[in-house]
Amino acid sequence: MFKFKLYKGTSRLCTLVLAVWLAGATCASAQTLTTLYSFGSRPGDGVDPQAGVVFDKAGNLYGSTAVGGVSGANGIVFELSPSGGGSWTEAIPTRFQGNPDGKIPECRLIVTSTGKLFGTTLEGGTSDLGTAFELVPPASSGGSWKKQVIYSFGSFSGDGVNPNAGLLAASPGFYGVTFAGGANGKGAVFQLTPPTASGNPWTETILYSFAASGDAAFPSSELVRDKNGNLYGTTTLGGANNLGAVYEVSPPAAVGNSWTETVIFSFSGTDGTLPAGRLLLDASGTLYGTTDGGGAGQEGTVFQLVPPAAQGDPWTETVLYSFSGGSDGSNPTAGVVMNKKGRLFGTTQHGGNGMPKVSGGVVFALDPPAVPGGAWTETVLYSFGGPDGFLPTSLLTLRKDGIYGTTAQGGLFGTGTVFVLTP
Repeated sequence: MFKFKLYKGTSRLCTLVLAVWLAGATCASAQTLTTLYSFGSRPGDGVDPQAGVVFDKAGNLYGSTAVGGVSGANGIVFELSPSGGGSWTEAIPTRFQGNPDGKIPECRLIVTSTGKLFGTTLEGGTSDLGTAFELVPPASSGGSWKKQVIYSFGSFSGDGVNPNAGLLAASPGFYGVTFAGGANGKGAVFQLTPPTASGNPWTETILYSFAASGDAAFPSSELVRDKNGNLYGTTTLGGANNLGAVYEVSPPAAVGNSWTETVIFSFSGTDGTLPAGRLLLDASGTLYGTTDGGGAGQEGTVFQLVPPAAQGDPWTETVLYSFSGGSDGSNPTAGVVMNKKGRLFGTTQHGGNGMPKVSGGVVFALDPPAVPGGAWTETVLYSFGGPDGFLPTSLLTLRKDGIYGTTAQGGLFGTGTVFVLTP
C-alpha cells in the first residue's frame, strides 16, 4: 500500500516533464539496453510493473503489473516467451477481477519447479484486504491457467491486511508480510501452510504482530531467511527514531511456543530513512539493503549490516553509498543483488542524466573497495529517459546473458517495460 501510493504522485509529474523532454537516455558504462516488452500494446494489457521478473526453467519470464487488465484495471500476471530473433511474446495467464480473486498485484512472483506461480495482491479478496494466490499452468499448450485464492487476508480480528510484498518459500508453504493489520495495526509476519488433505483450505498463522512505540512498523520488503531459520525484513517506519528499521523474527526453541522479534537496526536519518526492498543475505550472514531517503544527500542509500561476533551485541551498519539525486540516481526502493565477484546491482526511481529529480531513474553497480576500509564505488550502468522506460522500481534479476528488470512507466505507450541490460 505504501509503496504503491508513494510512486504515483512523483511519476505523474515526471510524465508531464517527459512530454516536453525526450532527450533519450545515456549509457554510462557501455551497457546496451534492450526493451523486451512495452506494456499497453493491446487491449487489456498490464500497466505499472513494479516488482521485476523471474525465470522458469524453460527460460520464460513472469511478473505482475499493479494495474491494467480488465474489470476495473485490477492488474495482471504476465508471461514473456522468447520467440526467436531477439523478440519476445507476451501471454497473460490471468487478469484479476478484484473480488474475490484480488487486485493490485505489486509482488514479485515465485515460480516452482513444476511451473506453478505464487504471489500476493495488495487488495481484493473476500474482505477486499488482499490475497495470496496460486496459478497452475495448463496441462497442454494453449490451455488456460487455473487460478486459486489460497488465502484472503482480514479473515479475523487481528489478521494481517494488505500484503505488499512477495512470498518466501517455507517448508511447507510460504512466509510473508502484510503492510498493515495484525494485533496492533502496524503489520504482521505470517506463514501459509498447505492443506494435508485434498479439498481442505490453506492455513494462515500470524508469527508476529508489530507492536506500538519503539518496534518496527509497516513492513516494506519480502522476507529472507538464514541457515538457522531466522527471518529478516525492513519496515518503512518504526524503530527507535520512527524512521524505519531492520528486524529479525526467530523461530521458537520448542514447537508451539511464540516466535521472537528483535529490531536489529533503527535508522536515524544520516544513515537512511524509509528502508524498502528485499534484503540481500550473503554467506557470512551480512545483510545489504536500500533506503528510499536519508543519507548524506537525503536521496537514499545502500547500506550493509554485519552481524555481531557475540550474541546480544549490536549489528554494525555501514552506508556503502549515499545518492546525491543527480546523475548518480536517487530513491532506491527495491534492494540490491550481488554477483559472484561481490559486485552489487540495483535501481533508483529517479535521477540520472538529464533533469535532476525528474529524470527517468538508473540501473547502478557498486564495487567493493580495493583495500580494506576503502570506499565502495558507484557506476551508473544505464540512465532511463522515457521512451526506453521510466521509474525503474524493481529488484533486478542477474543472468549470464544480462541484467533483467522492469520500469513502472515509460516505454512506447507510457505504461511500463521489461528490459535487459547486456555488456
